[in-house]
Amino acid sequence: MTNTLTIQIENPAIMSSIRKVLNALDGVRILPQRKSVAKKRGIDEALEDVRLGRVSDTFSTPEEVFEHLGI
Repeated sequence: MTNTLTIQIENPAIMSSIRKVLNALDGVRILPQRKSVAKKRGIDEALEDVRLGRVSDTFSTPEEVFEHLGI
């Protein structure tokens, strides 16, 4: 069974030490860094909002929006 753990290191000065420690551990392999992490597309973000319930009712007029917001 293989488990993958991703670590984000913000301090580049400690990267060498982290690599040495990880290389010393039996069964640990450092995978090459991907060139770039793909950003979510707008539609993916929107679908995630819907899935997580972060959407509201539809409104026909600005007044309905203001009323809904209590303004």
